[in-house]
Parts: sequence; structure tokens; C-alpha cells
Amino acid sequence: MTTIRPVTPVPPRLSAALAPPPPATSTPEELLAGADRLLGTATVSTTGVWPRAVALLLRHALEEALRRYWRARNPRLAHCPPHAQALCLESYADPDTARRWSATWAGLSRACHYHGYELAPTQGELCGWRDDVERVIRALASPTH
Repeated sequence: MTTIRPVTPVPPRLSAALAPPPPATSTPEELLAGADRLLGTATVSTTGVWPRAVALLLRHALEEALRRYWRARNPRLAHCPPHAQALCLESYADPDTARRWSATWAGLSRACHYHGYELAPTQGELCGWRDDVERVIRALASPTH
């Protein structure tokens, strides 16, 4: 039996050290500013899309604020899913901030998903969530937490 060898050598696989860096993450404030822009500039071309886009940006801002909070206080928790991070939050931050984070995240998560039998969130709901997100971001960025 004969073995067939390739004519050209096969290049070695790239090592893990040469893997590309992870993509840059937006700050919670940048995500909040993006939501503000969409809230203030809904157009005909974004009809039906902008409410869920705003909800998604706000939810990502909450998640990133929580991830940054854990990076500063307990880096191992920063790699856990948001739900696990939220469960630990009441033990580290004040209970009001923890409850506000969880309630706002739950509302935004529900608003992010399209359901044929539900309306998209209203501008009033989104503005309320936006204010809650801003309060949570400020509370989690505070050095006293």
C-alpha cells in the first residue's frame, strides 16, 4: 500500500496566542446615548423597528454596567451570565439598585422580543426604562457600591 504525500507542506495551525483580540465593547454611557438618539429621531424608515432597537440598546447598557461593576469588585463574576451576576448583586450593592436592575432588565428583555400578539413598547415605557437604566449605571459606577 502506498501513501500519498502532499506536494506542498501544510502550514502549521495558528496558535492560540495569535488569535485576534476580542471586539471592543461599547461603554454603558455610549449605549445609552445611542438609545437616546433613536428615541429622539424615529423616522418613517425606522417605523416598527426603533422601539425594540432602543430596548436592546438599553438592555445591553444594563448588562455592560453590571459586567464592569463585577470587573472592578469580583472579576470572576464578570464572566458569568447576566442572570447569575444579578443574583449576586444584592449581596454587594444596595438592595434598591439590585431590584431596579432586575426589574428593568426583565422588562427590557420582554420588550426586545417580537411577539405577534403584543405591541412594541411605547415611547413612554422606553423613556421610563431609559431613566431607570441611567440610575442603575450611576449607582453601579459609584465608588461606594
